[in-house]
Amino acid sequence: MKKLSRMTLGTVQLGLDYGIANTEGKPDDEKAFSILDKAMEKGVNCLDTAAGYGDSEEVIGRWLKQSVVNRDDLHIATKFKLGDIGPSDVEYDLIGSVERSLVKLGTDYVDFLLMHDAGEYSKYGKEIDSAISKLLKQGCIKAAGASGYDYEGIREIAQKDMYEVFQIPVNLLDYRITGTEAEEKLKGKIVFARSVYLQGLFFRETGSLCGNLSDISIFINRIREIADRYNFSVARLAMGYVNSLSYIDSLVVGADNPGHVEDNAGLIGKPLFAGDFMDMLKKELGGAPEWLFYPWKWDKQEV
Repeated sequence: MKKLSRMTLGTVQLGLDYGIANTEGKPDDEKAFSILDKAMEKGVNCLDTAAGYGDSEEVIGRWLKQSVVNRDDLHIATKFKLGDIGPSDVEYDLIGSVERSLVKLGTDYVDFLLMHDAGEYSKYGKEIDSAISKLLKQGCIKAAGASGYDYEGIREIAQKDMYEVFQIPVNLLDYRITGTEAEEKLKGKIVFARSVYLQGLFFRETGSLCGNLSDISIFINRIREIADRYNFSVARLAMGYVNSLSYIDSLVVGADNPGHVEDNAGLIGKPLFAGDFMDMLKKELGGAPEWLFYPWKWDKQEV
């Protein structure tokens, strides 16, 4: 398999108006294509999308059609969600979802297929295994796995050899997996880190946060104090922390414009943090409430 770039471009912003700090909205094709082109220019060779990301797959498909990029030089990860169906419908719906994704993307395979809701495995595990096995044999997908919000949600899936790829939230405030038994269990798997900036929350003005997120101001201010202490930007501190974790294979980072891609790619290329610095971060930033890591539990913000 072709080598995976350290940065993966998250493309939810190409298909939806997404992100708590996004003031630019969903881009048109011209802007979306310039974001994708900039990613390729900066050596990013993996795109993360999903059937549930609005028309993100179609945007990528249109871009691929007019791009000089060779499809086989790219990794594409997409995701499926089954919803409330009967077990007898799982195989038909799952394979149908992948077929639709392939049509939208304009390709005959995806490199990584992930369960968008790992919780569905507890209901339909046997049926999902059967469908994934068929897709792997057919070559429609090269590897499979799951996206989860915590290790408990993917534990059963991660224990099976047929599932090789996982996407998990990891950031300056989230220590639920890093340094635990879960990290050890994920070794040997391909691990994507998402929520590096906690959906942009690290960049919000704390005075503008309302509802339960106002309680997080103390942690955001602490991040900024540490960044100032070491003459770092918040982005440098956040990216540097996740990039310095050896069990992470690639960091999924979205972009609202080409400049964000350039900035994030530049941060990925910065020197890694030393172990004692990483220990200091955990000591000073640990203790955030667990609800913070489940964005659907955030009170609505008026941006």
